[in-house]
Amino acid sequence: MIRPLLIIRPEPGNANTAARAKAFELDTRAIPLFKISPIAWEPPDPKPYVGILLTSASALRSAGPQLARYTHMPAFAVGGVTARLAREAGFVSVVEGDSDVTRLVGKIATLGLHRLLHFCGNDIRAFDPYGVVIDHCVVYSADTIEPPPAFASAIAEGPVVLVHSPRAAARLAELVEPEARARIALVAISANAAEAAGASWEEVAIAAEPRDEALLEAAAHLCR
Repeated sequence: MIRPLLIIRPEPGNANTAARAKAFELDTRAIPLFKISPIAWEPPDPKPYVGILLTSASALRSAGPQLARYTHMPAFAVGGVTARLAREAGFVSVVEGDSDVTRLVGKIATLGLHRLLHFCGNDIRAFDPYGVVIDHCVVYSADTIEPPPAFASAIAEGPVVLVHSPRAAARLAELVEPEARARIALVAISANAAEAAGASWEEVAIAAEPRDEALLEAAAHLCR
């Protein structure tokens, strides 16, 4: 019997991960615990910046037409989906990272770029800037939502849960009582996410790389 997989990230990422899970023949439950909402933002003057940092596809989906003020600048995107959306948004020069923001910023530092504008959400994850000045421009919010009844049902099945961020891990820990955690395994996107989930889970695995495919590969081993 295949153990259920539970995906709790917000849409449209949730549906995208669920679609990828089909290749692994996993019994998937897609139940977002967050909602992405665009927020009003005031475009900073682009002149001080030598590039744009993009660590989330949600920023590109949420920024709106004002993003066009910056598409003449080089964009540095954390992964393939974000890079694709940056090109679709009109950025003429897009450098694609390997889904690890720390390695991407380290690469930027070696290029001698001194100041970047970072389009992001209200939940800004800390990372080493390697001496690069990075100014944040918040264009969306990721807000918690009340889980539907299906969430309790999924938890009762003793699933493997994908944890895409420290915030998601902390939210999951809020919702799952300690006595129920012994029947639930987690696959975390990073050590920070695993730590944020707290203790008492049946098992906590960390993906080999911070990519959806690596999360699903680890989850496939735990689901069978």
